[in-house]
Amino acid sequence: MLQQSQTRLVDDTLTVADRLHAFLSGRLRERITLKELSRFLGYSEKYASDVFQRYMGRPFSHHLKQLRLDKATSMLLEDGHTIAGIAESVGFSDAFAFSHFFKRAIGCSPTEFRRQHLRQADAA
Repeated sequence: MLQQSQTRLVDDTLTVADRLHAFLSGRLRERITLKELSRFLGYSEKYASDVFQRYMGRPFSHHLKQLRLDKATSMLLEDGHTIAGIAESVGFSDAFAFSHFFKRAIGCSPTEFRRQHLRQADAA
């Protein structure tokens, strides 16, 4: 009985975490706020923030930034994406704001990141 209860708790946790991840991943292009997340969950903003932290292991804003960064870095490694296009895809109003965010997070500009990784791929 205890094992069944623990298994159900793990399944519930995965379901909530998956729902939260899907909600954010599907809206990276948009301006996502804690208020929107709270509406999605049907909770107050404070409680939604607490739920997010509990199930995702980090604050809402940190998780959202990381999702945007992950998508941007993968797009930078693919052909056919401009910096402006990537910026728009991950929710930035312009390439300058995106480049500033990216450089603070990664330590180099998106263009430098792409160049470095293309060189590494060519050398391999």
